[in-house]
Amino acid sequence: MKLKEITPNAYQCLWTYCPAVYEIVGEDRLVIIGKKVESPDKLGISKKIGKDEQAVIVDKEMLRQIFR
Repeated sequence: MKLKEITPNAYQCLWTYCPAVYEIVGEDRLVIIGKKVESPDKLGISKKIGKDEQAVIVDKEMLRQIFR
């Protein structure tokens, strides 16, 4: 699987927590890195998260910049 980083420059960093978005080359899917949702029960989404899934938080503006 080959990844292409599509994170806007304003969100890229090297040494700290960095949300990031990668396109899986040749597929219509993304890999998103963000902060782990620590309390999905409090948000009422724990039943929507599959055993092989993780809920993450990313900045909406980052996604707007990617998809405009």
